[in-house]
Amino acid sequence: MEILINGLIQLSWLEYVIYTLVVTHITIVAITLYLHRGVCHSAIEIRPLLAHFFRFWLWLTTSMRTADWVAIHRKHHAKVETADDPHSPAHHGITNVLLKGADLYHKEKGNSETIEKYSQNCPNDWVEKHVYTGRNNLGILLLFITNITLFGVVGIIIWSIQMMWTPIFAAGGINGAGHYWGYRNFNTSDDSTNLGPVGIIIGGEELHNNHHAFPTAAKFSLKPWEFDIGWLYIRIFSLLGQIKVKRLAVKTIVSTQSDCLNSEIGYDLLKSKLTVITNYTSEVLKPIMKLEMKNAGNDVKKMLKKYRSTLSRQPHRISSNDITHLKRIFEECAMLETVYQLKNQLHDILYSRNIKQENFLQTLNEWCDEARSKGIDQLEIFSDSLKGYKVV
Repeated sequence: MEILINGLIQLSWLEYVIYTLVVTHITIVAITLYLHRGVCHSAIEIRPLLAHFFRFWLWLTTSMRTADWVAIHRKHHAKVETADDPHSPAHHGITNVLLKGADLYHKEKGNSETIEKYSQNCPNDWVEKHVYTGRNNLGILLLFITNITLFGVVGIIIWSIQMMWTPIFAAGGINGAGHYWGYRNFNTSDDSTNLGPVGIIIGGEELHNNHHAFPTAAKFSLKPWEFDIGWLYIRIFSLLGQIKVKRLAVKTIVSTQSDCLNSEIGYDLLKSKLTVITNYTSEVLKPIMKLEMKNAGNDVKKMLKKYRSTLSRQPHRISSNDITHLKRIFEECAMLETVYQLKNQLHDILYSRNIKQENFLQTLNEWCDEARSKGIDQLEIFSDSLKGYKVV
């Protein structure tokens, strides 16, 4: 009876806390390295032994099957911020995603069409078919028994924390807060954000805007002050020969400007299109917005504060209601309208799939000529800077 109450191992309260933090952290590492960066986005290649440890650990601690998680996450990227996004705060509400993220996951898991369509290249071996599939809850039951055997009654508390860790910090935290609060390095076609310095808790997944900007990149940290602990583990496992990095984010610099836009620069601009649009927003749109804010009436000032993030959105994410309010703003802010329309034109040029290389350069040159003709210093400087874009 004493063994059932106290378990085989008796620790101090601090040792129990450390043990709980370690085992929950291993779960987060398995999610970010194996499920997310490995299987889902093919950013890294994990050797079979380590990959199967992660598979087993996730089955044991979360009851999640690789194909289910990967399919739902891929659908999130494919349908981001639409009604078909499995867990978008824009459609489900931030409270529902934060508090019921696990419920949204399990609901989408029951959608066989989603799993079939988005689960390509997931494990399909004997163990997956005969152990992990159809026996999802067996893993967490084994963990429950193991925890009680090792730690007695305290083991139940540890098990409960393990069960709550992923729904709260991964399903709710990343999918909810990571599309609602925080800062943005890139003007992606969604509401993804980078959260504060909580990388140790959620494995670097808090750099969610960076990830949506470069989904297939193994490293999530892109600014000098950002820290991706998942990348630290990747480097360690790489040194041990267990992980191979396949892809990193495109790195763009703006160097000495060429005399004209040539095919090489055009190719680099296309590879850096997200960076180009992001730079336009920070170097042209926002300064003009601040300038217009000083001269606008009180009503328009209030509208500018409310809709300034809308001005930065990509064209296809502007609703009819947004357009109505923007028109009201532009009635007083003609210069802002000019740079806003040019931003949208530049976006369409860079993201068009139907323009041939020679036509692309001609169209881009015409855009630069038009931008320079507006007599706006920020536009002239930015259009000239396009000749210096280079991927390194």
